[in-house]
Amino acid sequence: MKGRWTLGILIICALLVINVDQLIAKGNWTRKADMPTVRSYFSSCVVNGKIFVIGGKVDKFGEVSIATVEMYDPKTDTWERRTDMPTARSSVSTSVVDGKIYAIGGAEVKKIKLLRGFKNEVKQLPTVEMYDPITDTWTQKTDMPTARSTSTCVVDGKIYAVGGSSIASNRVDKKKPWRLKTVEVYDPATDTWAKAHSMNHARDGLTTRVVDGEIYAMGGMGWPQIPFQAGPFLSVVEAFNPKTNRWREKAEMPVPKAIHAATVVNGKIYVMGGFFQGNGLFMKFSTVEIYNPATDRWTQKTDMPIGKAGHTAVTIKADIYTFGGSDELGQPLVTVEAYDTGAAFLSVNPTGKLTTTWAQLKQ
Repeated sequence: MKGRWTLGILIICALLVINVDQLIAKGNWTRKADMPTVRSYFSSCVVNGKIFVIGGKVDKFGEVSIATVEMYDPKTDTWERRTDMPTARSSVSTSVVDGKIYAIGGAEVKKIKLLRGFKNEVKQLPTVEMYDPITDTWTQKTDMPTARSTSTCVVDGKIYAVGGSSIASNRVDKKKPWRLKTVEVYDPATDTWAKAHSMNHARDGLTTRVVDGEIYAMGGMGWPQIPFQAGPFLSVVEAFNPKTNRWREKAEMPVPKAIHAATVVNGKIYVMGGFFQGNGLFMKFSTVEIYNPATDRWTQKTDMPIGKAGHTAVTIKADIYTFGGSDELGQPLVTVEAYDTGAAFLSVNPTGKLTTTWAQLKQ
């Protein structure tokens, strides 16, 4: 009798696993309330279930960089204006520590009219400003050692600024590498910076995400730059272990790309969109590619509705939210879309922590 009972439980579990796997495979995109402000090259992050969209740039002459902060509530699908950053900037990167948002680096951009066409004046910034969502106030913090547009992420309460671009329009020697492999670490507790081991590959336009205490740097544009092109574009993935202060190579992305978005769901990194330019091609991707650090393998899921780059992505529970960006024609987007990963079908204990997944039961 006991053997039949055990067999019955195993059969039920197997059926549930099949159903859950099918549901996960059916991930779909849903349109949400548009962003109030049209912008690109901004940053987004999550605090207490609310999504904050910060900075970026708008397509106009004069001051292009903006300081605008808007908060999105996924539960009500509504937006609320919040206090602007003290410093307007595009390509700013944000990270959250202890409920506070740290806006790091970025660039002041001005678009200047010429007799024929226009030019951009760019000034890279080392600026660090902290935002308290509860008081809706900003506080100045210690500047980053290297002025740049960078990608940041958090491990054990410290913020890692990885790679990026240090180029400015007033720079004299533009042949000197300005796509960086630099890694600097900010400790919010002491308001101080320190250096960490540099990446193996210099790049900007990359994404960084953290899984199990390790930082994964993905894609971007490398060095030396190809004349008259944005590239070279990279598919390289590196993992950094802060405990050993070392980078190691991982399985490459399926295609090289930059200015893509990424977020983490259930220990897997979802990489969405981005663009590639080279060999006469210019492409903006709609693909959703998933990297599993546990197996060092890539899989692909349901595409985004359109190809785009310069957008952002965050995770709320098992749902991914993407914001803005620009389409294949370079037109800025205000669209907000939610993607159902299916990961809500995980077993959760009363404290809200993941316990056993159906994949583990299957094994």
